[in-house]
Amino acid sequence: MIRQNDLKLFKVPRKNSRIEKLTQLIKKTLGEIFLNQDFRDSEGNNLLIFIDEVVLSKDGKIATVFLTNFSKQNNFSENQSLRLIDDNLIKVKKEFSEKIVLRYTPKLKFRFDYLRKKSFEIDKIIDDLSRP
Repeated sequence: MIRQNDLKLFKVPRKNSRIEKLTQLIKKTLGEIFLNQDFRDSEGNNLLIFIDEVVLSKDGKIATVFLTNFSKQNNFSENQSLRLIDDNLIKVKKEFSEKIVLRYTPKLKFRFDYLRKKSFEIDKIIDDLSRP
């Protein structure tokens, strides 16, 4: 006799396509905004930011945006980069809410992706070891 609880073991969880579509829309919109905005520090150095991943809550009200800084020339720390983003946050949020048309505009939280940075460092070390 098959119980209903047994069927749940073999059932593949279905991904929420709405959340995935919203995540891609947020990622694309923020990418366009970061390209258009001019993130410069007090010394005039430009900040180059890439969006690695966007994690959206189940209700779609909070979007955590994981960023990576590729400005090798200027060596911005994560704290300096987040401070620079926070200084321009009002402009970013305004442009974001104008470009995206949703019933509820998600609250944006910016974080730096430390795992990706460490993986690049490990790849660099491995490349240095493989060279004669």
